Amino acid sequence: MMALATAGEKAFVPSVLEAPEEATPGKKGTEKPNYTIDTVRALKRSFKNSDKLFLLIGMDAFCDIAKWHRAEALFRECDFIVAGRPGYSLADVANALPESLRPRPEVTRPFQKQAATGDLVLPGARIYLLGDLHQPASATAIRQAIAAGKSLGRFLDPAVAEYIKKMELYRNASA
Repeated sequence: MMALATAGEKAFVPSVLEAPEEATPGKKGTEKPNYTIDTVRALKRSFKNSDKLFLLIGMDAFCDIAKWHRAEALFRECDFIVAGRPGYSLADVANALPESLRPRPEVTRPFQKQAATGDLVLPGARIYLLGDLHQPASATAIRQAIAAGKSLGRFLDPAVAEYIKKMELYRNASA
């Protein structure tokens, strides 16, 4: 999908870093799950010690970050840039963190009406917050549209939308 989406952009070179590996070699349908922590660590192996890695993620996806595989370790490996979405507060960002990194409720309560902008620096986590992106595309919105059988034209390049339809991807996605 990345190759299709960037076909017209000479400066972009798609990577197979996250291509699924087969759990049982030679047996289709036995792919190992791809975890972000593994991708981040693989990338960092090619870095110099002075290089810094940032993980860019939308607020809607960040809300589930505590459920991710080895979420706490991920915060030790990289800093996050969280793209805001309308309706989310600074408290929502803090409350989405894994429990061991999350500030106490009495600390976040005053920020429930404060927009998710600026930087959030906590022991074990550094998060840079972008203001609300008034962009209709988000991974969550795309998966929801696919699951509902809606058109993807407003979200995706036609070649990518056609590929998703042809391969019947994300049909059972709930969010």
